[in-house]
Amino acid sequence: MSKRTEIDEFYDLADQRMREERYDEAISLYRKLAEMNPEDDSIAMSLACAYRDSGGISDAVLCLERLLEKELQRKTFTGFAFDELVKIYRDEGNYESLVAICESAVAVQPDDLSLLFTLGSSYLKARRADKAVDIFMMLTEREPDAPSFFCNLGNAHLAAGDFDKAEDAYSNAASIEPLDAPKFHGELGVAFFQAEQYERAEIYLKRSLECLSDQPLIHCALGDVFIKQEKLDDANLSYETATDLDPTSRGAYYNRLGNMLANERNHMMAINAFEKAVSADPQNPFYYIGLVKSCEVEGFHDKARETYNNAKSKGVFS
Repeated sequence: MSKRTEIDEFYDLADQRMREERYDEAISLYRKLAEMNPEDDSIAMSLACAYRDSGGISDAVLCLERLLEKELQRKTFTGFAFDELVKIYRDEGNYESLVAICESAVAVQPDDLSLLFTLGSSYLKARRADKAVDIFMMLTEREPDAPSFFCNLGNAHLAAGDFDKAEDAYSNAASIEPLDAPKFHGELGVAFFQAEQYERAEIYLKRSLECLSDQPLIHCALGDVFIKQEKLDDANLSYETATDLDPTSRGAYYNRLGNMLANERNHMMAINAFEKAVSADPQNPFYYIGLVKSCEVEGFHDKARETYNNAKSKGVFS
Protein backbone atom coordinates (compact mmCIF):
# COMPACT_ATOMS: atom_id res chain seq x y z
CA MET A 1 0.00 0.00 0.00
CA SER A 2 1.46 3.40 -0.97
CA LYS A 3 1.87 6.18 1.58
CA ARG A 4 -0.54 8.38 -0.35
CA THR A 5 -3.27 5.73 -0.32
CA GLU A 6 -2.74 5.11 3.37
CA ILE A 7 -3.10 8.81 4.10
CA ASP A 8 -6.27 8.94 2.01
CA GLU A 9 -7.85 6.08 3.93
CA PHE A 10 -6.87 7.53 7.30
CA TYR A 11 -8.28 10.91 6.25
CA ASP A 12 -11.59 9.42 5.08
CA LEU A 13 -11.95 7.48 8.32
CA ALA A 14 -11.06 10.49 10.45
CA ASP A 15 -13.61 12.65 8.63
CA GLN A 16 -16.23 9.96 9.11
CA ARG A 17 -15.53 9.85 12.85
CA MET A 18 -15.95 13.64 12.96
CA ARG A 19 -19.34 13.39 11.25
CA GLU A 20 -20.32 10.74 13.79
CA GLU A 21 -19.11 13.03 16.61
CA ARG A 22 -16.68 10.34 17.78
CA TYR A 23 -14.11 13.01 18.50
CA ASP A 24 -11.57 10.99 20.49
CA GLU A 25 -11.20 8.54 17.61
CA ALA A 26 -11.04 11.36 15.08
CA ILE A 27 -8.32 13.11 17.10
CA SER A 28 -6.27 9.92 17.28
CA LEU A 29 -6.52 9.46 13.51
CA TYR A 30 -5.70 13.08 12.70
CA ARG A 31 -2.66 12.90 14.99
CA LYS A 32 -1.42 9.84 13.11
CA LEU A 33 -2.00 11.67 9.85
CA ALA A 34 -0.02 14.66 11.13
CA GLU A 35 2.90 12.38 12.02
CA MET A 36 2.77 10.82 8.53
CA ASN A 37 2.64 14.19 6.76
CA PRO A 38 3.79 16.98 9.11
CA GLU A 39 3.85 19.63 6.36
CA ASP A 40 0.19 19.25 5.45
CA ASP A 41 -1.54 22.21 7.09
CA SER A 42 -4.99 20.91 6.21
CA ILE A 43 -4.41 17.94 8.51
CA ALA A 44 -3.30 20.22 11.34
CA MET A 45 -6.43 22.35 10.78
CA SER A 46 -8.65 19.27 10.91
CA LEU A 47 -6.96 18.20 14.15
CA ALA A 48 -7.54 21.66 15.63
CA CYS A 49 -11.23 21.52 14.67
CA ALA A 50 -11.54 18.06 16.24
CA TYR A 51 -10.05 19.37 19.48
CA ARG A 52 -12.37 22.38 19.36
CA ASP A 53 -15.53 20.37 18.74
CA SER A 54 -14.61 17.90 21.50
CA GLY A 55 -14.27 20.77 24.00
CA GLY A 56 -10.48 20.70 24.06
CA ILE A 57 -10.16 24.43 23.43
CA SER A 58 -6.62 24.76 24.83
CA ASP A 59 -5.35 21.98 22.55
CA ALA A 60 -7.15 23.56 19.59
CA VAL A 61 -5.54 26.91 20.34
CA LEU A 62 -2.06 25.36 20.46
CA CYS A 63 -2.60 23.79 17.03
CA LEU A 64 -3.99 26.97 15.56
CA GLU A 65 -1.24 29.16 17.00
CA ARG A 66 1.37 26.96 15.33
CA LEU A 67 -0.53 27.20 12.06
CA LEU A 68 -0.84 30.97 12.40
CA GLU A 69 2.94 31.28 12.76
CA LYS A 70 3.27 29.57 9.38
CA GLU A 71 0.56 31.75 7.83
CA LEU A 72 2.30 34.92 8.96
CA GLN A 73 5.55 33.84 7.32
CA ARG A 74 4.02 33.30 3.88
CA LYS A 75 3.75 35.93 1.17
CA THR A 76 0.08 35.10 0.71
CA PHE A 77 -1.83 35.29 3.99
CA THR A 78 -4.57 32.64 3.88
CA GLY A 79 -5.94 33.41 7.33
CA PHE A 80 -7.57 30.02 7.99
CA ALA A 81 -5.98 29.57 11.43
CA PHE A 82 -6.37 33.28 12.12
CA ASP A 83 -10.13 33.16 11.50
CA GLU A 84 -10.56 30.17 13.83
CA LEU A 85 -8.51 31.81 16.57
CA VAL A 86 -10.53 35.00 16.27
CA LYS A 87 -13.75 33.02 16.82
CA ILE A 88 -12.32 31.14 19.80
CA TYR A 89 -10.83 34.21 21.49
CA ARG A 90 -14.08 36.13 21.02
CA ASP A 91 -16.14 33.28 22.43
CA GLU A 92 -13.76 32.91 25.36
CA GLY A 93 -13.62 36.67 26.00
CA ASN A 94 -9.83 36.52 25.65
CA TYR A 95 -9.53 39.95 24.12
CA GLU A 96 -5.85 40.55 24.87
CA SER A 97 -4.91 37.44 22.90
CA LEU A 98 -7.34 38.53 20.20
CA VAL A 99 -5.61 41.90 19.96
CA ALA A 100 -2.19 40.22 19.82
CA ILE A 101 -2.98 38.01 16.82
CA CYS A 102 -4.74 40.88 15.03
CA GLU A 103 -1.71 43.09 15.50
CA SER A 104 0.52 40.32 14.15
CA ALA A 105 -1.71 39.83 11.11
CA VAL A 106 -1.90 43.57 10.35
CA ALA A 107 1.89 43.83 10.67
CA VAL A 108 2.32 41.49 7.68
CA GLN A 109 -0.80 42.66 5.79
CA PRO A 110 -1.06 46.40 6.57
CA ASP A 111 -3.28 47.14 3.55
CA ASP A 112 -5.93 44.52 4.31
CA LEU A 113 -9.00 46.53 5.34
CA SER A 114 -10.82 43.53 6.82
CA LEU A 115 -7.86 42.78 9.09
CA LEU A 116 -7.70 46.42 10.14
CA PHE A 117 -11.43 46.35 10.89
CA THR A 118 -11.01 43.23 13.02
CA LEU A 119 -8.13 44.87 14.86
CA GLY A 120 -10.17 48.00 15.56
CA SER A 121 -13.10 45.95 16.81
CA SER A 122 -10.71 43.93 19.00
CA TYR A 123 -9.29 47.10 20.53
CA LEU A 124 -12.85 48.09 21.45
CA LYS A 125 -13.50 44.71 23.05
CA ALA A 126 -10.24 45.03 24.99
CA ARG A 127 -11.29 48.52 26.16
CA ARG A 128 -8.44 50.20 24.34
CA ALA A 129 -10.60 52.92 22.87
CA ASP A 130 -7.78 55.27 21.84
CA LYS A 131 -6.21 52.52 19.73
CA ALA A 132 -9.61 51.75 18.20
CA VAL A 133 -10.05 55.42 17.28
CA ASP A 134 -6.70 55.39 15.45
CA ILE A 135 -7.63 52.29 13.45
CA PHE A 136 -11.12 53.42 12.46
CA MET A 137 -9.83 56.90 11.64
CA MET A 138 -7.38 55.25 9.27
CA LEU A 139 -10.17 53.19 7.72
CA THR A 140 -12.39 56.24 7.13
CA GLU A 141 -9.47 57.98 5.44
CA ARG A 142 -8.88 55.00 3.16
CA GLU A 143 -12.58 54.40 2.46
CA PRO A 144 -14.35 57.77 2.90
CA ASP A 145 -17.56 56.44 1.34
CA ALA A 146 -18.01 53.51 3.76
CA PRO A 147 -20.63 54.44 6.40
CA SER A 148 -19.88 51.37 8.55
CA PHE A 149 -16.35 52.63 9.18
CA PHE A 150 -17.73 55.97 10.37
CA CYS A 151 -20.23 54.24 12.67
CA ASN A 152 -17.44 52.20 14.22
CA LEU A 153 -15.32 55.33 14.54
CA GLY A 154 -18.26 56.87 16.37
CA ASN A 155 -18.43 53.87 18.70
CA ALA A 156 -14.70 54.19 19.39
CA HIS A 157 -15.02 57.91 20.16
CA LEU A 158 -17.96 57.14 22.44
CA ALA A 159 -15.94 54.48 24.28
CA ALA A 160 -13.17 57.04 24.69
CA GLY A 161 -15.66 59.48 26.20
CA ASP A 162 -15.57 61.96 23.30
CA PHE A 163 -19.30 62.28 22.67
CA ASP A 164 -19.13 65.22 20.28
CA LYS A 165 -16.79 63.36 17.93
CA ALA A 166 -19.05 60.30 18.18
CA GLU A 167 -21.92 62.45 16.93
CA ASP A 168 -19.78 63.82 14.09
CA ALA A 169 -18.80 60.34 12.96
CA TYR A 170 -22.38 59.08 12.89
CA SER A 171 -23.45 62.27 11.11
CA ASN A 172 -20.92 61.48 8.39
CA ALA A 173 -22.38 57.97 8.06
CA ALA A 174 -25.88 59.42 7.66
CA SER A 175 -24.63 61.88 5.04
CA ILE A 176 -23.11 59.04 3.01
CA GLU A 177 -26.24 56.86 3.18
CA PRO A 178 -29.26 59.11 3.84
CA LEU A 179 -31.69 56.22 3.46
CA ASP A 180 -30.01 54.51 6.42
CA ALA A 181 -30.12 57.63 8.59
CA PRO A 182 -32.92 56.24 10.82
CA LYS A 183 -30.79 53.19 11.57
CA PHE A 184 -27.67 55.25 12.30
CA HIS A 185 -29.54 57.68 14.55
CA GLY A 186 -31.15 54.76 16.38
CA GLU A 187 -27.84 52.96 16.88
CA LEU A 188 -26.23 56.11 18.27
CA GLY A 189 -29.20 56.72 20.54
CA VAL A 190 -28.95 53.21 21.97
CA ALA A 191 -25.18 53.62 22.37
CA PHE A 192 -25.70 56.85 24.28
CA PHE A 193 -28.26 55.12 26.49
CA GLN A 194 -25.73 52.41 27.31
CA ALA A 195 -23.20 55.13 28.11
CA GLU A 196 -25.78 56.71 30.46
CA GLN A 197 -25.93 59.84 28.31
CA TYR A 198 -29.69 60.03 28.45
CA GLU A 199 -30.24 63.52 27.01
CA ARG A 200 -28.15 62.69 23.96
CA ALA A 201 -29.89 59.32 23.70
CA GLU A 202 -33.28 61.03 23.67
CA ILE A 203 -32.19 63.42 20.91
CA TYR A 204 -30.98 60.69 18.57
CA LEU A 205 -33.79 58.24 19.21
CA LYS A 206 -36.30 61.00 18.47
CA ARG A 207 -34.30 61.93 15.38
CA SER A 208 -34.52 58.33 14.21
CA LEU A 209 -38.30 58.35 14.69
CA GLU A 210 -38.62 61.67 12.87
CA CYS A 211 -37.03 59.98 9.86
CA LEU A 212 -39.03 56.77 10.23
CA SER A 213 -41.81 56.63 12.78
CA ASP A 214 -42.84 52.96 12.54
CA GLN A 215 -39.93 51.46 14.49
CA PRO A 216 -41.37 49.72 17.57
CA LEU A 217 -37.98 48.85 19.09
CA ILE A 218 -36.83 52.46 18.83
CA HIS A 219 -40.03 53.53 20.60
CA CYS A 220 -39.19 51.00 23.34
CA ALA A 221 -35.64 52.33 23.55
CA LEU A 222 -36.97 55.86 23.87
CA GLY A 223 -39.31 54.64 26.59
CA ASP A 224 -36.30 53.24 28.45
CA VAL A 225 -34.61 56.63 28.23
CA PHE A 226 -37.72 58.32 29.62
CA ILE A 227 -37.75 55.89 32.55
CA LYS A 228 -34.17 56.80 33.38
CA GLN A 229 -35.18 60.46 33.22
CA GLU A 230 -38.25 59.76 35.39
CA LYS A 231 -40.59 60.87 32.59
CA LEU A 232 -42.93 58.01 33.28
CA ASP A 233 -45.96 59.22 31.34
CA ASP A 234 -43.79 59.65 28.27
CA ALA A 235 -42.33 56.19 28.84
CA ASN A 236 -45.78 54.60 28.92
CA LEU A 237 -46.77 56.46 25.76
CA SER A 238 -43.65 55.23 23.94
CA TYR A 239 -44.33 51.64 24.89
CA GLU A 240 -48.00 51.88 23.97
CA THR A 241 -46.95 53.19 20.56
CA ALA A 242 -44.64 50.20 20.17
CA THR A 243 -47.44 47.75 20.99
CA ASP A 244 -49.76 49.49 18.53
CA LEU A 245 -47.13 49.16 15.79
CA ASP A 246 -46.39 45.51 16.55
CA PRO A 247 -49.34 43.88 18.34
CA THR A 248 -47.86 40.38 18.04
CA SER A 249 -45.02 41.44 20.38
CA ARG A 250 -47.23 43.10 23.00
CA GLY A 251 -46.26 40.62 25.71
CA ALA A 252 -42.54 41.05 25.09
CA TYR A 253 -42.78 44.84 25.05
CA TYR A 254 -44.84 45.06 28.25
CA ASN A 255 -42.45 42.62 29.93
CA ARG A 256 -39.50 44.79 28.89
CA LEU A 257 -41.31 47.83 30.30
CA GLY A 258 -42.02 45.98 33.54
CA ASN A 259 -38.39 44.93 33.93
CA MET A 260 -37.15 48.46 33.23
CA LEU A 261 -39.52 49.90 35.84
CA ALA A 262 -38.63 47.19 38.36
CA ASN A 263 -34.93 47.88 37.86
CA GLU A 264 -35.65 51.49 38.77
CA ARG A 265 -37.59 50.25 41.83
CA ASN A 266 -40.89 51.52 40.49
CA HIS A 267 -42.70 48.30 41.26
CA MET A 268 -46.21 49.72 41.33
CA MET A 269 -46.02 50.69 37.67
CA ALA A 270 -44.10 47.49 36.93
CA ILE A 271 -47.02 45.44 38.26
CA ASN A 272 -49.33 47.10 35.75
CA ALA A 273 -46.90 46.41 32.92
CA PHE A 274 -46.42 42.76 33.89
CA GLU A 275 -50.20 42.30 34.14
CA LYS A 276 -50.51 43.55 30.56
CA ALA A 277 -47.75 41.17 29.51
CA VAL A 278 -49.55 38.24 31.14
CA SER A 279 -52.81 39.26 29.48
CA ALA A 280 -51.08 39.35 26.09
CA ASP A 281 -49.41 35.95 26.53
CA PRO A 282 -50.84 33.91 29.44
CA GLN A 283 -48.49 30.97 28.81
CA ASN A 284 -45.18 32.77 29.24
CA PRO A 285 -43.74 31.93 32.68
CA PHE A 286 -41.31 34.86 32.73
CA TYR A 287 -44.13 37.37 32.72
CA TYR A 288 -45.65 35.77 35.82
CA ILE A 289 -42.26 35.68 37.54
CA GLY A 290 -41.81 39.42 37.03
CA LEU A 291 -45.31 40.09 38.30
CA VAL A 292 -44.85 37.92 41.38
CA LYS A 293 -41.52 39.54 42.27
CA SER A 294 -42.88 43.08 42.02
CA CYS A 295 -45.94 42.13 44.06
CA GLU A 296 -43.69 40.68 46.76
CA VAL A 297 -41.55 43.83 46.86
CA GLU A 298 -44.66 45.96 47.32
CA GLY A 299 -45.93 43.67 50.07
CA PHE A 300 -48.83 42.30 48.03
CA HIS A 301 -48.18 38.75 49.20
CA ASP A 302 -51.72 37.51 48.64
CA LYS A 303 -51.69 38.84 45.07
CA ALA A 304 -48.28 37.25 44.49
CA ARG A 305 -49.52 33.89 45.75
CA GLU A 306 -52.73 34.14 43.71
CA THR A 307 -50.74 35.01 40.58
CA TYR A 308 -48.41 32.06 41.04
CA ASN A 309 -51.25 29.62 41.72
CA ASN A 310 -53.16 30.90 38.71
CA ALA A 311 -50.14 30.33 36.47
CA LYS A 312 -49.60 26.86 37.92
CA SER A 313 -53.22 25.91 37.35
CA LYS A 314 -52.81 26.83 33.69
CA GLY A 315 -49.78 24.58 33.37
CA VAL A 316 -47.40 27.50 32.95
CA PHE A 317 -45.09 26.10 35.66
CA SER A 318 -44.53 22.38 35.45
